[in-house]
Amino acid sequence: MKTTKLIHFIIIFTTIFFFSCSSSDEDPVTPTPTPTATSITLTSDKSSFDEGETVSFTVKTDLNEDVTSQSSIKVNGTDISGNSYTPTTHGSFTVKATYSTFTSNEVSFTVNEVIVVTITDITITTDRIALGVGEVATFTVIANLSDGSTEDKTDESQFIVNNVVISGNKYLANVTEEITVKATYTSHTSNELSIQISDVATPSTFTKKAVIEDYTGTWCGWCPRVSYAISLVEEETDKVFSVGVHLANGDPMENASSIALRTAFDVNSFPTAFVNRDAEWTYPQPNNVSQATSVAEGTTNLGLAIGSILDGNTMNLIVSTGFAENVSGTKLVIFILEDEITYNQVNYTSYYNGANPIVGFKHNHVLRYSVTDVLGSVIDTDMGVNHLYYSIDLASQTVSDSSKTGVLVMLVDDTGKKVLNAQYSKVNESQTFD
Repeated sequence: MKTTKLIHFIIIFTTIFFFSCSSSDEDPVTPTPTPTATSITLTSDKSSFDEGETVSFTVKTDLNEDVTSQSSIKVNGTDISGNSYTPTTHGSFTVKATYSTFTSNEVSFTVNEVIVVTITDITITTDRIALGVGEVATFTVIANLSDGSTEDKTDESQFIVNNVVISGNKYLANVTEEITVKATYTSHTSNELSIQISDVATPSTFTKKAVIEDYTGTWCGWCPRVSYAISLVEEETDKVFSVGVHLANGDPMENASSIALRTAFDVNSFPTAFVNRDAEWTYPQPNNVSQATSVAEGTTNLGLAIGSILDGNTMNLIVSTGFAENVSGTKLVIFILEDEITYNQVNYTSYYNGANPIVGFKHNHVLRYSVTDVLGSVIDTDMGVNHLYYSIDLASQTVSDSSKTGVLVMLVDDTGKKVLNAQYSKVNESQTFD
């Protein structure tokens, strides 16, 4: 019995000794310390900007923690709400932030003064202080600014002639009178101009001019020969006008007027070109430029003047006929032409570098509409000047760009098949008797 107790005691003692020895051999566990911030840094997204703009600030600890929303930010010593600031004046500003017990670095920014330039007044001027019936005056509006500079406000202004608002900045004189003109822009009203419109005296002679009517088509491979010849004529003189009469085979520029003209002159081959309607331009046309230029020399006893302006797509037109003596039987032809119509042109010639097709070829002086009969309409042919007024809706006459139109006017004999004189003017311009 004693032996058993002794053994039991020895076992307990040994176990306690073993665990005591094992525990004393291990190192104690030390907890890792949590890092803490020691400073904060303030930054801004702008250092220089104009009045009315906003600057934003960011606050971070040296541990890269964003504490912006928990920070207090002062601009020039005054607390701001949030982290954005919109200065109400220009100058230099300093900014600091505080977070917990920390105060940030100081940030500076500059606000630039914005000088507001205002219009002090506007001035209207004109290119013509006197007009003849059928002539066009062009008005310009200049705004004078508070900083001493000026700006052209013509396109944004409204023009008033005899207390009636007109479209655009051009005026077509249509009666003999004195007109008053002024302009408005926003709340500003200009000075007032007075312009005298007089009738036109009858010249004693008129410059002789001529017309080439070119029957052509985009599909016609030999037609570029005549186009090239016309360009040679235009290099030599400004007294010969051309008409592109497009026809047949689905040409996109064919119209009722070009078909009527072809019928009147019985044209069945292309290209065909007539000089002054009574002579076919001799092949090869580029070698016979003088045939066209020679008929536009000297003077004659009848002539034409043209004035036109656009009101949207409506052309308002005045054609003035002048006769130094009565020329009985004379008729009037008025064509509306359009420039820079782009279509590819088939080309079998060596002209235009022999390209076939000529890609993006610009067709000029294309006949779009005949205001009168293509062989002319009867007019008063007594000695003196007469004015004829027309209003033409270009949009209904296959015109694609009204601003690129022009007016060709011809005085022809009683058959309509001989041109006696001619005149041409681009839209929004005038061409006086010469």
